[in-house]
Amino acid sequence: MILRSLRRYPLWWAFASASLLCLLLGLAFPLWEGLAEWWSRYPAAGLRLALGGISSLAPFSLFELLIALAVLYGLFLLIFTVVLLCRRERRRRFLRFKALYLIPLCVLICVADLFFLTFSSSYHRRSVAESMALETEDLSEEDLFFALETLCAMANEAEAQIPKNEAGESLMPYTEGERAEAVRRAAEAFGKRNPFYQSAGFRTKSLVSSPLITYTHISGIFGFFTGEANVNDHYPHFIVTATAAHESAHARGIGPENECNFLAFATLAESEDPYLAYCGTVFVLDDFISLCRRLDRDRAEGVLESLSPTVWRDWEAYSRFFEPYRDSAAAEIADKTNSAYLKSQGQSEGTLSYSRIIALCTAYLKSAR
Repeated sequence: MILRSLRRYPLWWAFASASLLCLLLGLAFPLWEGLAEWWSRYPAAGLRLALGGISSLAPFSLFELLIALAVLYGLFLLIFTVVLLCRRERRRRFLRFKALYLIPLCVLICVADLFFLTFSSSYHRRSVAESMALETEDLSEEDLFFALETLCAMANEAEAQIPKNEAGESLMPYTEGERAEAVRRAAEAFGKRNPFYQSAGFRTKSLVSSPLITYTHISGIFGFFTGEANVNDHYPHFIVTATAAHESAHARGIGPENECNFLAFATLAESEDPYLAYCGTVFVLDDFISLCRRLDRDRAEGVLESLSPTVWRDWEAYSRFFEPYRDSAAAEIADKTNSAYLKSQGQSEGTLSYSRIIALCTAYLKSAR
């Protein structure tokens, strides 16, 4: 019976076998770090580049278009199913239109296969701290305040070289396309200095639906099945720039969110572009300020006296921008969905008393001292 089925449906059997192999591969990554590291650096990197290369031919986000089409098809299928259920001879009618249900099922299986092949290994490879030989354990209060002082100095140095508006807020000296290219070049340069980080990659793309997506508090997303790093360009420019570097890290094989946050800072800070360095530094500085104020408020305020007024004005402008989106039901749903996804990949926020991004940034700055 099985042989007869193989002869009759060879393509279905080949599809099912390939999907099973992808699933087994995905299940092996959490158990074998070496396999995850090798797969992410080489086979998965090639697949991500191939998908990104195809998607780069379109001037818009192919990921966003496919998601929109999927939502529309889902609504159509729901309405169509209700109509069929309201008619007689339901079973015969469902069999007649079974392709309408099999096609999205096959597409979902293909998307899952692409996740296992291109991105699943990114969550189970060696940590960025190990790859960069960063000592993130036993960080002292002195280390944290040293990092805060260094970041303030870096922000001041970069801020002095970028334009401002009449209100004293920073301005982006690029068009959106120029910014995307500048971030791509910075990521490429960082990858050439750090072999674990894939140097080759493509520009980030802006989402047409950015104003709506802002209600979910999502600032960017990596479309693994198209190889595209997408950003919500409705946010203030310095947030968008840091997000572009963050999503570029995903596109280059880094899975954990906190590691991508750190790499967004490191990638931009190491660039020779003062605007990128400013955006990367401001991106992580707020976390350090909050922590250092809890540790020793007077000492933290003493350090912050030297911080450029431009940084404070940018944060105030961001707070005003974000106020209409702060309490959003869509954001709560998106946050719960993202948390469930991260847990499914074995990811959790922070380690011990310091969040992972603070520990990584502190160790990074300490090693460069």
